[in-house]
Amino acid sequence: MNDRQPEDFQRLVPLGEPELGELTPPKARITTFTSLKNRNYRWYWLGMLGSFAGLQMNIAARGWLVWEMTESELAIGIVMFAFGVPILLFAIFGGAIADRVNKRNLLIATQAFMAFLVAIIAILITLNMIEFWHLVAVAVCTGFAFVLNGPARQSIIPELVKKRELLNAISLNATGMNLMRVIALALGGALIPIIGIDGVYYAIVVCYILGAVSLFKVSLPQRAATPVPAPAMADPMGRLRNFRPDSIVQFLRSMWPDIREGVSYIRHSRLVISLLAMAFVPLTFGLPYMFLMPVFADEVLGQSELGYGLLMAMAGVGALVASLAIASLGDFRQKGKLLLASALVFGITLALFGISHSFPLSLAILVGVGAGGTGYMALNNTLLMSNVPLRILGRVMSIWMITFALMPMGTLPIGAVAQALGPTIAVAGGAIIIVLFTLGMIIFVPFLRRLE
Repeated sequence: MNDRQPEDFQRLVPLGEPELGELTPPKARITTFTSLKNRNYRWYWLGMLGSFAGLQMNIAARGWLVWEMTESELAIGIVMFAFGVPILLFAIFGGAIADRVNKRNLLIATQAFMAFLVAIIAILITLNMIEFWHLVAVAVCTGFAFVLNGPARQSIIPELVKKRELLNAISLNATGMNLMRVIALALGGALIPIIGIDGVYYAIVVCYILGAVSLFKVSLPQRAATPVPAPAMADPMGRLRNFRPDSIVQFLRSMWPDIREGVSYIRHSRLVISLLAMAFVPLTFGLPYMFLMPVFADEVLGQSELGYGLLMAMAGVGALVASLAIASLGDFRQKGKLLLASALVFGITLALFGISHSFPLSLAILVGVGAGGTGYMALNNTLLMSNVPLRILGRVMSIWMITFALMPMGTLPIGAVAQALGPTIAVAGGAIIIVLFTLGMIIFVPFLRRLE
């Protein structure tokens, strides 16, 4: 079959534009904060702040905790590998479920579950009962939560804003995430010597809960959806009226056509495959540097918890600047060229960080690393969402979410290389792979440069 682009596929359900309470007039200029005028997106964005604050503090606390317990780069990789396995194996199922159910409710449920998992770790630390296998087990459970949370979080945004505002909304989403990277990562590292690791974990629980509460204010517009089996109903006494023991099995079986449809859609689109490749390679070989940051802080740069937090925060500063800049551009042209340029900046600056042994110089370089990484991720996300029909978007974004598995799973081999040859070679080597891959995409996939 000839390769077909996403626009060649007929929408299977007439979607139209989302029915929103507040819309930007068709010819109104999109400004930096246009999407936040939309009530539903605004509450979603606030919920994201709470969720991502908890996530970033968790990265800081968990990385330092594993390093203190084991002093092993490989152990850091094992924990992240455990997180990534469920996402790698089951992400497509999460996408199929996200396309069938209310995404807001799915986000609330998974958010509450992650808060519960973090609370378990906090209590174990307080009771001085924490062991390495606890962190691995919770990482696996968190990975399963992300199987559902990730596709829902990525695919809900086009249901909240108009298509012409999509880049602005995604960039503001990235802005909020990177703001939390600046604040929460630095705060997580700085609070460890003040309130202890367990205190930081309790703070993470609060962040997750606040993120879930904000989502109750989001009301999704009505749209056609994939039919699902009739839900179980209860009588006034709480007894199930129409529940059948095989209903869950039927639901799972009915997802297979959806999954095959999503895989077929991706397989026949060179554009989608190319954009997914642009997500997979840089994230797999580049972003694991974040999880090796405790090693760089301690062994390479001779820093304590505070220095570790500052290193993580400076990458967030660059990411924040880049996401605000992209949000201000509105629905601009030549997104493909900026996507490729951002990937090159990310790879080059990451290589420079890998070989730096100066703390002030490393802080400055990390600004470029954060800016380049966030720039290409926001643009890659936007180009995917704007070229895929809403009906199938959850399944496509679930494949994109596999990058969140490959990223931590990439930490295992990179952690092994770091332990054998040193973190400098591990990070710089991954960065060189990114640069060579991006140059290859520029030369051999020319239509990426023409994307608008």
